[in-house]
Amino acid sequence: MNETDQAGTAEKKLEGIGGWLILVAIGLCVSPIKIGVGLVRDVLPAFSGGVWEKLTTAGSPAYDPLWAPLLIMEMVGNIIFILFPLAILFFFFTKKRSTPLLVIIFLLSNLAFVVADYVVAMRIPVVASMPDESTPVEIIRVAIACAIWVPYFLKSKRVRNTFVK
Repeated sequence: MNETDQAGTAEKKLEGIGGWLILVAIGLCVSPIKIGVGLVRDVLPAFSGGVWEKLTTAGSPAYDPLWAPLLIMEMVGNIIFILFPLAILFFFFTKKRSTPLLVIIFLLSNLAFVVADYVVAMRIPVVASMPDESTPVEIIRVAIACAIWVPYFLKSKRVRNTFVK
């Protein structure tokens, strides 16, 4: 076997959903569940039981003009981040050429959403006064995921050889 054949054989081994792509597949499967649980636990209660009225009615002790846009942004954003990975999974398992771009868009938009949500929430005095260690940790987690997976999807031979349809 000459060097060209060996390089071609090595290149062939780096295709298909294997290696690190398995972790991406697991993440795309788990992400909608995790976000859905957070939506039900953290966001939906703000829309029921009179909470919405207390937060968004001028003159109410809990009122702030940013509550309504923040809560609507969180609701819409979370629904998008439940549906988007499900759509990506279809492209992922059918090995569509657009998959790497969609994954990168998903990762970077998730980071932008988490940061924007935090920035807006911190402008509400009652939220800013409460200790919150989980959101900065989430921002760091998402940023690290972007720092790992965006370059992987841009440079990986396996990615390049897998998503070709």
